[in-house]
Amino acid sequence: MAAAVPPDVAQSVSRIIALSMTYDGFLVAAAPGAVIILDRDLAVKSYVAFSGEAVDNAVPVDEYGGIYVVTSRRMLKVVWNGKNLSSEEEDGAWESGYEWMPDEKAFALGSISRGSGTTPTLMGFGDDPDKLVVIADGAEGGTNLVAFWRDDIPEDFEQKPGTKSRRIADQARIEISKATIEPSPNVLGYGVAVVNSTYPEPFPEPGFHNGFMAGVTRPAPKGIQKFNWNPATRRFEQDWLNAEIDNSDIMVPVVSAATGLLYAANKRGLTYEYAGLDWMTGEVKARWVFPDDSAMWNAFGGITTILEDGDLLIGGAFAIKRIIG
Repeated sequence: MAAAVPPDVAQSVSRIIALSMTYDGFLVAAAPGAVIILDRDLAVKSYVAFSGEAVDNAVPVDEYGGIYVVTSRRMLKVVWNGKNLSSEEEDGAWESGYEWMPDEKAFALGSISRGSGTTPTLMGFGDDPDKLVVIADGAEGGTNLVAFWRDDIPEDFEQKPGTKSRRIADQARIEISKATIEPSPNVLGYGVAVVNSTYPEPFPEPGFHNGFMAGVTRPAPKGIQKFNWNPATRRFEQDWLNAEIDNSDIMVPVVSAATGLLYAANKRGLTYEYAGLDWMTGEVKARWVFPDDSAMWNAFGGITTILEDGDLLIGGAFAIKRIIG
């Protein structure tokens, strides 16, 4: 890959953060300073570089070639047309600033990402009136849930006070978290849930220490908050807040339309468990308790897959776990 891009770009592509795939079958590689399109033989087809900015998250892809990238300073849509990757407005691409705090301040609060910690999440499909992409920003006054118009901005839409651009459809304060949220927002319909990932007493050095000390030697971040997007008012409205869920291992929650549950990692005392919250109310409806307090059950960095038979496949730092649903 390094030989297929200019030396200055190759230097910033020190590792692959995440892989995705376009609807026409090409690979999308997100790297610290670029997004790169590769074919099935791993030959570079096209790329867009972000000089002086970091890409610390994955990139979702829509069915029209839109690829959504959050850097440490901007939110962008770049467009793949089957041959080239474009960042030009005439091709449907766009960019917008968002609120962020200096990296050193974010790391001091326990963040492991620069700027936004969230992989962007698409909201609105098919006949839904509004098509959005959602992140949590890194505002110094406390993180916000931020929605950007994915495609054309409605002609009658006026920029909202306090936002960085007219591209921002709305932003709402996330009451439970001071720093940016690391697990991505989870969306079903126009509902979106976020977890608290601000450690009350973060370890003084940046890194992954907090994910294993929280709930053991230091207090854990607690709380899950759900918002609903209202197309009539073009605003986020708070739906519910569950302040009891213990996010020791900072895992992305996953919602199931079939069961109506939001599945989240939790910890009670020193015992890890998995909890199913009612998507409509935030009430805990089911618990799956792990056998002991071993760090093997820590789901740090993992994302749950809901299997066809209802079982849950959970990632994490040390092991993959399968729970009988």
